[in-house]
Amino acid sequence: MVEELGMLIAKTRKMVWTNATRRLEESGNSMLEWQLLAHLVRAGKRTQIEVAVALAQHPAGLSRLVDDLEKQGYVARCRDQEDRRRVYVEATARGHRRFRSILPEVLRGVDQALEPLSEEERRRLRDLLRKVVSQDPECKNPPLNGGAGS
Repeated sequence: MVEELGMLIAKTRKMVWTNATRRLEESGNSMLEWQLLAHLVRAGKRTQIEVAVALAQHPAGLSRLVDDLEKQGYVARCRDQEDRRRVYVEATARGHRRFRSILPEVLRGVDQALEPLSEEERRRLRDLLRKVVSQDPECKNPPLNGGAGS
């Protein structure tokens, strides 16, 4: 049972991820850019290292992505005044707008994967998953749509 649950969760995650990635790419966006903006919008200002860990990205690769998004005005960097080696990244107002504009595509990808479930089944699944992740202190992110309509 445990093995099957693990496999089903992994396959569901892959379906959601693939659908959302496809929709993002069709609209000219990348999943990694979306993840970075989503993390910063939800978590607020973070160090580049914290963001790299949260997104499971190598710090050098993340730095290049932050460079690109900074040039486009979606994120801003600032140095810590007490420790100049520490660099913070935060989403700009433009980054927040881009996050909100891309969010519907991501939600459509999730919705597509969950299509076989009724609204009541989706609520039950959400409640069960919340129960599971509530054990992890790092799982404090709000739902993708901020709870609206869910």
